[in-house]
This record gives sequence, structure tokens and C-alpha cells, in this order.
Amino acid sequence: MIFRTELPYNPNNSIKIDYKSKIFTIGSCFATEISNKLSEYKFSVMHNPFGVIFHPLAIENAIMRIFSQEEYQASELFKYEELYLSWDHHSSFSDISKEKVLNTINQNIHQANSFLQETDMVIITLGTSFVYKLTQFDIIVANCHKIPNSNFSKILLAEHQIKTSLKNIIEMLTEMGKKEMKIFFTLSPVRHIKDGIIENNKSKSKLLCAIHSVVESYDNCEYFPSYEFMMDDLRDYRFYKEDMIHPNDLAIKYIWEKFKTAHISSKDYTTMQMVKKVNTSLQHKIQNKHTIAYKKFLYSILKHIKDLEPFLPPMAFKEEFQELRNRMNESY
Repeated sequence: MIFRTELPYNPNNSIKIDYKSKIFTIGSCFATEISNKLSEYKFSVMHNPFGVIFHPLAIENAIMRIFSQEEYQASELFKYEELYLSWDHHSSFSDISKEKVLNTINQNIHQANSFLQETDMVIITLGTSFVYKLTQFDIIVANCHKIPNSNFSKILLAEHQIKTSLKNIIEMLTEMGKKEMKIFFTLSPVRHIKDGIIENNKSKSKLLCAIHSVVESYDNCEYFPSYEFMMDDLRDYRFYKEDMIHPNDLAIKYIWEKFKTAHISSKDYTTMQMVKKVNTSLQHKIQNKHTIAYKKFLYSILKHIKDLEPFLPPMAFKEEFQELRNRMNESY
């Protein structure tokens, strides 16, 4: 008997990334999950230089600022409850120092521009068609920063608005990037049920129709079905976290394996397993840190890292290497 509908995903002639590739991810929190997996295996990846952003207009604005390298000015920040914030960025960019916020934001713009010029794959994850307009200044914001709803009007984007935004994103990325660069669009399976279940479905359907319409018009664009893997393949609440909204670790691992099989070169699978072994070893808890056995254990990890270095991007294990040095010093 068959108890589920499995979604086959074997794209022909699609891009295969390896450890020489650069991957840029932007968008909703599901883009973060893919980025985290790539980073865990030590691929060269840059993720969300504006922080987590959910709707196409916010992503378009971020790409536009990166494309033009137009730095933010102090006048574009605002202060709320002691913190300086940007309407275009996630709250993680907030700080009591206006100068620190500006420096971080503008450094990210220039770093992202340089990175995108050498990027092989861009992954864009859209989360919602709903946007919030700040009534006082008549501007669409990327994040409301928990400011009272009375300051905003809520708008559901029309499909043609989404299409125009996606086309603008593609045109800027294509002009900025390498000739061989591929752009992958994904729809986040995270349900925005605060909007309402019916409203969330309306929102997702507009995004889905717009994505497919636009992707079909560009040779350098593809669609990765993370949404369908979650909604139609797994299709069970046991694959959700306790909030019943976000995919759990098992679901993320399943979707990651689909992505890996289709889009990561199989010649690097052995290296990925070696990287995973090092990561697992670093998480191992030791009872006594002053034994010879512990020192041998640390040196064995160090040797594995040294053996892996020629196959990975430069400085891939920089933080882990420093951690090992600190542990060695503590063991004496």
C-alpha cells in the first residue's frame, strides 16, 4: 500500500555546485535553513545581508541597494525604545549606537555586491504577499519591529506587482553577476497564520503563480519546490515544530537531502562527510580536560581539519581552529 505522495525532483541539466562555488541566499527564514546547511558543510555562502525579509518588495529593495551600492544615511534610521533601526532591515541590525548600525548596514552592502559578482547560485525564498505601509511616511517596510499596528496599513500585493518586482530582481542580479549564475526561487513552507489561514493561502498562491510565470521567461532561473515537499510530500504535522507552523529538523533534513542530491556535485559528498565528522567531534563532551587522551583527541581533530583544508574554501574552519587552540591551552 502507498501511504504518501512522494514528489520526484530530478531537474535535467541544472547547475551543480561544489566547494569552489559561491552561493548567495536571501529572503524568509526558510532561506536561513538552506544557508545554515550549506554553512555547516563549509560551502562558501553569504546569507541575508539585510537580515530575514519576507516579501518581494523588501527583497527587491535590498538587491537594488546592493546593486547600486547606495549607502544608508543617518536620516534613514529611526529610534524606538532606545534602539536605532532601519525600516529596510531585520531587527537584528538594531543597536543603541546609530554609528554602529550604519557601519554594519553599509559594510554588508559592499560585501554583498562583491560576493554577488562571483556568485554561482542565488537562492531567493519568498514568504508572503502581504506588505505593511508606514502611514506617516507612505513607505513599504521590510519589518515592523513590533511597533503598534495602528502605525501601518496592511496591503495584499497584486500578482502583477509581484511579477514586476521579481523581474527587477532578476535583471539586477543578472547584470551584477557572472554569466553562468543561476537564480533559484523557492516559496517558504512556513505558514503565516497570523494573517489567517485563508489569507495565508491567498498570499502563497499569488507568490506561486508569479514565481512560475516569471521563471518560465528566463533561462537563468529555476524553481526549487521546498513548498511542495512540505505541503504535498511530507504533509503531516509530525514534520512541524511545536508551533505547528515551522518545519522541524526532520523536515528540513528531508528537503535538504533533495536539494543536495539535485544540486551538489556528488564528487564532494566524501568531503561533506568528513566535514560532518569534524563538526560532530567538536560537539563531543569530555569529562576530564587534563588527560593525555583528551589532548590526543584535540590533535586528531586538528589533523582532520588540516587534511580537509585543500578541498574547502579558504579559512573555512577558522573559528573551529581557534576554538581548538583555546581548548589545547586550557588543557595544560
